[in-house]
Amino acid sequence: MQRHRRRKLYEYVVEDLAVRILRGEYRPGDTLPNEEALCREMEVSRGVLREATKVLVQKGLIELGPKTGTRVTARSRWNLFDPDLLLWKLKVGNRFEFLQDVTEVRAIIESEAARFAAERASPGDVEKIEAAFEKMEEALGRSRYDYEAYVQIDMAFHTAILEACRNDLLARIGFAMRHAVLQARSLDTRDIRIQRESLPFHRAILDAVAAREPEAAHSASRRMFEHVWRNIPRKKE
Repeated sequence: MQRHRRRKLYEYVVEDLAVRILRGEYRPGDTLPNEEALCREMEVSRGVLREATKVLVQKGLIELGPKTGTRVTARSRWNLFDPDLLLWKLKVGNRFEFLQDVTEVRAIIESEAARFAAERASPGDVEKIEAAFEKMEEALGRSRYDYEAYVQIDMAFHTAILEACRNDLLARIGFAMRHAVLQARSLDTRDIRIQRESLPFHRAILDAVAAREPEAAHSASRRMFEHVWRNIPRKKE
């Protein structure tokens, strides 16, 4: 079993401040309390706080100024494709709306990735996608349905397509969205019927990629996401 890495103290501070910003306790344009006040409130040293501040600057949430202090940046500057920000946004927002937002982005990114994969995938790429699909079939055909195991296999299928598209930027955005989905899947439907209904869409994507049919791959991916969209819970938190 893979062990979780022990988090460093400054990482807790990063998350605490980021969540406050995403929740709106500190709004764009607001100046954070000074270093001394934050250290006292959070019971950390100046060194720990400065490490956390560096990370928040990298993620686009804050900026430092010699006269203005530490200021929350405009939302347009936040790096919302950062895996950590996606996770924190999930924690502070309406998680069902979050899933819907992520699904819209995935439909655009992954359908284009499927189109490119049909043009650019190597024979090895196709074999990898096919192997993942066969594992999906096997997992859904077992008498005992292991949802967590199936999610990992499903992730492997879509990751293989992202890798086969041969566009690092597109794939990077896709991977970030996949990370968000993995965090949010605890809210996803665990109904095996829904997963079985999605299998023909995955098969169609695989067949189109293997046959070098870009438009068919794109169309199959869009149909799959229409199915995903129809089955996202519409509850309000």
